[in-house]
Amino acid sequence: MKFIKTESIVLKSRLIGESDKVVTLFTKSNGKIDAIAKGARNSKSRFLGSSHPFSIGYYVLFEGQNYYYIDQWELIHSFLKIDDDILKLSYASYFADIVYKLLEENEKNTNIYNLLKYSMLLLERDLVDCDLLSITFCLKFVTFMGYMPEVHHCLSCGRDDNIMYFSPLKGGVLCRDCKSSVDDIFYIKRETLNTLRYLLSNGFGNVVKLRIQKDVLVELDKIVTDYMSVHFDKNFQSKYFLDKLKNM
Repeated sequence: MKFIKTESIVLKSRLIGESDKVVTLFTKSNGKIDAIAKGARNSKSRFLGSSHPFSIGYYVLFEGQNYYYIDQWELIHSFLKIDDDILKLSYASYFADIVYKLLEENEKNTNIYNLLKYSMLLLERDLVDCDLLSITFCLKFVTFMGYMPEVHHCLSCGRDDNIMYFSPLKGGVLCRDCKSSVDDIFYIKRETLNTLRYLLSNGFGNVVKLRIQKDVLVELDKIVTDYMSVHFDKNFQSKYFLDKLKNM
């Protein structure tokens, strides 16, 4: 019988049978895995908390015919402050949704695991503006997946001056003279371009110190949302709900 012992983040769970749950874990050692938590719907079950969304735990799993099964688990962190805040909960759902939909089963990615874990901790502790955190999460995610946008040189002519436009389809920036060569472009302010470059080249330790104007955050959000939609061909209901909640 094959066992896996690993730290994991709960991405989501669903009911199966009368008393069990299928828990989708993002494991540090083996990537995304579906595991059965036997009796997890029972209030007295030792696996009751093993399926709590976004919690971090240490799991011992054994491999069955169609699923892994949770044999043991120990809570590391439960993010209770996120649970109590509907807006934070919506951001956390969006982050988890991205990982759930865009990573394949058993696709180990330690960089993305650490990105999700650290982003959840920052979200819980109010250490960075939530919109800036979301934008940074998306930019780091696409970079770790091998889709980092070009933000320094025009994708058509290679120049590094008069950069004024962004094309999600082309995968980066264009200069003033080349804008007519691409259909899906939109203008970005100089402040937005500088911030985009900074976020892509710096870690969270520097990002948390930033104070970004609202109009720049709006442009950055459009860039990352459109970019991910084009390159991953996915739409996220969690993002739609988050945007709707923010505008209430």
